Amino acid sequence: MEIIQVGKTTDSYEFWDLLDRVWAKFLYICLRFQSSYIRRTVMCTRKLTVVISILTAGFCGCATTPKVPAGRSQGEMALAFSASLILPKEILRGPNYQIAERVPVEEYQYAFTVNSDFGTITAQGRDMLYLRLRELKSIEAAQELSKDPLLVDGILTPLKDTEKGLKLIITEPFEILERAPKGFDLMVNQYIDPADRRAGSPDRRKLATELDCDPETANPVLKKLLDEMTLELFGGGLLTQAAMSFIPGLSVPATTVQMKEMIAKSPPSAINNEIDGELEAAGVEKSIRSRFHYSTAFTTMQRLQLIDQFRALDGIQNRAALIESAAQAYTEVGALCCIREGMLLVDIRARKPIRQLKFIGLPLAVLDNGTYVLVCPYDYVTNTREVVDSLGEYRASNPDVTTVLVTAGRVSPAARKTIESADISIVEEGTPDW
Repeated sequence: MEIIQVGKTTDSYEFWDLLDRVWAKFLYICLRFQSSYIRRTVMCTRKLTVVISILTAGFCGCATTPKVPAGRSQGEMALAFSASLILPKEILRGPNYQIAERVPVEEYQYAFTVNSDFGTITAQGRDMLYLRLRELKSIEAAQELSKDPLLVDGILTPLKDTEKGLKLIITEPFEILERAPKGFDLMVNQYIDPADRRAGSPDRRKLATELDCDPETANPVLKKLLDEMTLELFGGGLLTQAAMSFIPGLSVPATTVQMKEMIAKSPPSAINNEIDGELEAAGVEKSIRSRFHYSTAFTTMQRLQLIDQFRALDGIQNRAALIESAAQAYTEVGALCCIREGMLLVDIRARKPIRQLKFIGLPLAVLDNGTYVLVCPYDYVTNTREVVDSLGEYRASNPDVTTVLVTAGRVSPAARKTIESADISIVEEGTPDW
């Protein structure tokens, strides 16, 4: 099935805004009831082929998105790597986890398996892996910094080596972990902003910032720990003043002191409203703002991280393309990819003057010299049939455009041959040699 993106006029903004809200709510309800078909459909969005194929539309008011890849077997053998060869050695093992050595490639991302004290975790992509490791670090920090270690152990022990624990993360995206409230809980919670409900009370948000984790975390063990420890926090300080130590070797979006203070002091609904106001002042279209504002893929902390990248792109024509990309994310993996896109764009701007951004399924940077830079947040680009066909169509439609593909990860040898045969240069892992 092909999806047609129709250009919007000023007179139709409110209609599209309403439609976007209904669509977001529909997805939210479907995910709550754990429809396996809907989950598979949503998780298959934002593929690399969308990026390249939409280029063939010539950046007009409408674009056609091709079918997502049916499988990774098309055009190239299934691949697997060793974790010790693609990750810093400092993160392969920690006090409460060990990363499995075999790492297959799925949907252009490394698929990591983490064996932890609380079950087996899978993480699609390096950014998701880094998030899960930081969550495990927060759990470790709670044990180390608590004035009552026995209390923390009492919370964590029942969750260790159980079938649930962190194993929920393997098959259930973040939206499904928020179980639908029932009875009186539903009557109360329907009047509470979903982000406020996930983040909890001011004490819970403050505790989360002290443990350097997201109060809206989807991690069931960390959520339980925050809930139980917050009850004790009401009776006095629970944590010592020891500083949090970070996991070495991780390239992750910065969580600034200002962001933590905002999360601790203000409910997520207030912060999200401030973000929406800032985007409106920057000229971002209402329907795009609405989808981003109400997206269940992003936590409030992740929105703040993306907005930090958006601000760093000030002065670039149509920087709203970054938010347009974010508005298309329907999973936590997709949200993390958007933040990575922002980091790549800011890095590109530090090296090459950017004149304009376009949204073509993912952001496209137009440099001052006319070069088009495709921004790819994925770990490993493989040579699927869709990529081969899309590149051929792109070059047929844009024969004279100098094009560079900047990827956060690497490109397979077969994909490299295909991309270079289309006269597109490749920059792997954000290296500055171009």
